[in-house]
Amino acid sequence: MHNNTAIRVIEPGMLTTVQDLGRSGWTEIGVARGGAADTLSLRAGNRLIGNSDGDAALEMTLTGGTFEFRCDTLLILTGGEVSAQIDGRGGKRSVTAWAPFEICAGEQLSVGPVHSGVRSYLCVAGGILVPTLLGSRSTHLAGSFGGLDGRALRKDDTLEVGDAGKPRIDVQMAARARAFSQPILQGRTLRAVDGAHQCTFDPRDVASFWQTRFEVSMQSDRTGLRLTGRIGPSTSGGRMPSEGMMPGAIQVPQSGEPIVLMVDHPTTGGYPVIACVAAVDHAALGQLRPREWIQFERITCEEARKRFTEQEQRFNEEVPPR
Repeated sequence: MHNNTAIRVIEPGMLTTVQDLGRSGWTEIGVARGGAADTLSLRAGNRLIGNSDGDAALEMTLTGGTFEFRCDTLLILTGGEVSAQIDGRGGKRSVTAWAPFEICAGEQLSVGPVHSGVRSYLCVAGGILVPTLLGSRSTHLAGSFGGLDGRALRKDDTLEVGDAGKPRIDVQMAARARAFSQPILQGRTLRAVDGAHQCTFDPRDVASFWQTRFEVSMQSDRTGLRLTGRIGPSTSGGRMPSEGMMPGAIQVPQSGEPIVLMVDHPTTGGYPVIACVAAVDHAALGQLRPREWIQFERITCEEARKRFTEQEQRFNEEVPPR
């Protein structure tokens, strides 16, 4: 594998950004963690091609993209299900998602639309090299920093890739990673804990919240998922003094339609929080697409910690870090 392998963007797709595991420890200055919306898929992809968990990759939203590679390298596509093919000197050949594959210098990889989930990850052996800012290479679109000039990729952009050494392809591990990840990513009943302001809602509205099937609105992005389906107002009338927020927090503004905060959420907010999606289901949250339904299952904080720990233990068994 070559150092500083260049990738040229032929077609960037609807929204393709450089993402890693995000920035921790900067909320006090108003910077959310950010990073990949589905960290499970990013980590799995990186492990399967010999990278570190936090190496940067390309996050593609709904549509894929086309990329030309200047040197031989090893790749993998994880996350939402996509179809892809390589256009090379010997013609075209199909690529299977969740399985490492090699691409040769001068060949182009075309990734089609995401037809299950909403985000697909293209991990490259050695990781994508863009400048590190506040400890991360991830793109923060709202802040216009990180990644490649703080923006989505454009046609004719070029990216550099780190030195990958000679990673070993483990086909059986890749199959296990896919089998482990798919049920998690396809989950539509998300476990959640009581929110800090749940006591400000009428008990009947709280009960309705846990029983309602919501629909993901078209007005959803990496900042938050807006849900259709109304909840009765809290005693605060949907407004409270601003306080710290976290990914997964489910806010209920004056409209009564919940908003689930995503990875690029504002670090503070003034809407009451009725519940918070448990970390064990954050990867599924990152794969919800508009017009899909979603329902919440009430669990305790102790259960949330236990289930996340169990998920991490099994993940490390199926896809051991290298």
